[in-house]
Amino acid sequence: MKASSLIGRACMGGALLAASAGAQAALTLYGRIDTDIEYQRGPRGNAAQMVDNASRWGMRGNEPLGGSLQAVFGLEQGFQADSGTATNPQFRNAYVGLTGVFGAFTMGRLDSASPAGSPIYSQITQNVDFVIHDAGATAIGTKVLNARNRVSNALAYKTPDFGGFSLRARINLAGPDPATPNATSPVKSEDDFRQYDTGLNYASGNFSAGLGYSRDAKTGGLAANDFRDKIQATAAYDFKVVNVYGVYGRDRYNATASTRSDVHYWLAGFTVPYGAHSLTVNYMERDVQNSSSGKLRKAQAGYGYRLSKRTLPYVFFDYEDGNNRKPGDTVVTYGIGIQHKF
Repeated sequence: MKASSLIGRACMGGALLAASAGAQAALTLYGRIDTDIEYQRGPRGNAAQMVDNASRWGMRGNEPLGGSLQAVFGLEQGFQADSGTATNPQFRNAYVGLTGVFGAFTMGRLDSASPAGSPIYSQITQNVDFVIHDAGATAIGTKVLNARNRVSNALAYKTPDFGGFSLRARINLAGPDPATPNATSPVKSEDDFRQYDTGLNYASGNFSAGLGYSRDAKTGGLAANDFRDKIQATAAYDFKVVNVYGVYGRDRYNATASTRSDVHYWLAGFTVPYGAHSLTVNYMERDVQNSSSGKLRKAQAGYGYRLSKRTLPYVFFDYEDGNNRKPGDTVVTYGIGIQHKF
């Protein structure tokens, strides 16, 4: 039997055992399956294919410890719904922590779904609407925004809200993540590498905003073209008939004579909700780090119709020019799919 099957059965068995333990701890099983059929036209030709879009299942829970103090825990596994195989790494998050009047503290493999959140990526999810999902052809979190979401061997903290303000901070003791690397040179051991992320957030009424800062440090110094640090600002205002938002950021790299030190990026978009209908349109640009003047340009639109709170059929369009100074690298994708949450 494959290791992934054994792990999956062990996780399910543990969930059922915990659910039978009574009222001392609360446990929630959840997940989503998101699959589309898409047609893609690009420099390698045309193709029609079925694609999974970050399907996952997981469990999370809490145990009251007296007063406002609670123990919290979570385990979330990703899988490819089109093939049934596990993602690599298999677990999107795996954490334990504490919450209370002091805020939230978590440790383990962390992402924006954990109670302390992800300082940079949580600002994106708070202020930006994705075109159906941040996965597949429409993914922007990693490719365009370098939003540093998922890390292993990490500690994170989120303050309580103070008049609409809150602060998130996280340190990663072992990176880069094998699924989304942001450093080009190998890391020999956990002691060789550190990632630091902070995010100040504000939300009041229809307005929300965030300001984030991140940096990497490596024993012996950064290698050529390694990520060095970033600043990011986000904002959104919900007019009810339309939600408008934007992102601006600057990533800095340990550049060479032929590559960029400062990489700027920005995104502007809007969502129009109407009952069960929703239309989202985004446009974004990012400087190409290994090109002196090239820009990545991406435009996308998505429409979804909620059959229920859990089931969402959708269609989308995505246009991506990986480098406007390089001819023949434009990819255009059309897709139709279904997302179901449970």
